[in-house]
Amino acid sequence: MHTGEIIRFYREKAGLTQYQLGEGICTTTHVSKIERGKTAYSDDIISLFSERLGIDIQHEIDSFQHLEKQLQLWHNSIIMRRMNLVEKIKSELERSAFLKSSKYGVHFLLLKARYFILHQKTDAACRILESIQPGNLTAFETNLLYHVQGIMYINRNNDENQQKAVQVLKKIDMGAYHNLECYYHLSIAYQCIGNKVMSYYYADKALGYFKQTNNYLGAIKAESLMLLQLSCETDHDFHDLTERYQNLFQDCDSLGFLEQKGMLLNNLGYEYYNREEYARARKCFKEALTLAEKGSVTYLSRLCNYTDACIEGKLCNDKQLEKHIQHGLHMSKSLKSTLFHKLFQLFSRRMNNSCDEYITYLEQEALPYFLEKKNVLLIERYGKVLFKHYVEKEQLTKAILLTTQLETSR
Repeated sequence: MHTGEIIRFYREKAGLTQYQLGEGICTTTHVSKIERGKTAYSDDIISLFSERLGIDIQHEIDSFQHLEKQLQLWHNSIIMRRMNLVEKIKSELERSAFLKSSKYGVHFLLLKARYFILHQKTDAACRILESIQPGNLTAFETNLLYHVQGIMYINRNNDENQQKAVQVLKKIDMGAYHNLECYYHLSIAYQCIGNKVMSYYYADKALGYFKQTNNYLGAIKAESLMLLQLSCETDHDFHDLTERYQNLFQDCDSLGFLEQKGMLLNNLGYEYYNREEYARARKCFKEALTLAEKGSVTYLSRLCNYTDACIEGKLCNDKQLEKHIQHGLHMSKSLKSTLFHKLFQLFSRRMNNSCDEYITYLEQEALPYFLEKKNVLLIERYGKVLFKHYVEKEQLTKAILLTTQLETSR
């Protein structure tokens, strides 16, 4: 935005015509050329314009030139989770009179969408993304759009099709973007679709970037993703894995990263769950639950894991289980989460020892939904349950058809 554009912005804001601005100073034609940057002008003319508009033109020029640095600092603060600085810079940027109408307008909007995602305001972020026209973006803005869209797909809990996150994040041209944080989000996306090799690969790349930039929280998150991908074939391997988790717990405690500790506890709970050590899994999920914000999707997810471990390990009486399930169903409805509603419905039918109702709901409601959303982990788990039931009941035609469906979903 050159000086003439700033003059035009404040002229239009003041409701003046070009004639009114230039009256007694210069011709309307000259005002028009100055605003379009098509002619030379003297400092005296600009000073007279500034006086008439009630602005300090040099201050406005300096402020505009500072915008790019502020946007970069805001982006970095979001990546580093420096929340006080994130809020401070946001307020400063929003006080800029002509930011949205300048060449930095789209850059600001994309970062604002990311800001809303950070605060779990996905609807607000989605509205911003829908308002942006992809065809008019610079190379950097296009890649930033891909990155924010990828994060959105990962965080939108009413749409479990994580394939979209991988597809859009893979479009990013690192030669034009240079934000290596996207490797972390690629790792998450691959984790969600069950591709452990690619998830580990990108988590390792993200870990290197976070260490290089002294992003301690990012480094812990990247290493926790790497731990999720490791295969523990022996008890010795698993002992080493749990020790690495304990070290990360200590790091979180010393740095005050309680949110991240909750995620790590939840992940370790999965490890115990997969080894059928349900009592230890429940303990991890319970502690992780205490570190989640009540009423949040994170809390609902951990409540689901906790309830699941209790059912599998027969660790709660029926009254306690019913309480957890009803709480989960109520939260699922409140948060409009179809996924968790179906999972808690499955828990309810299983707890009531109604095999027919459980299988019918799994067959007609839950598994078709998991297949529709391409939720690989749940397809694999509940597909096995249904396949085993068909074989036991000698429903071989259904078993063959299910096998075909499961193969197609991979």
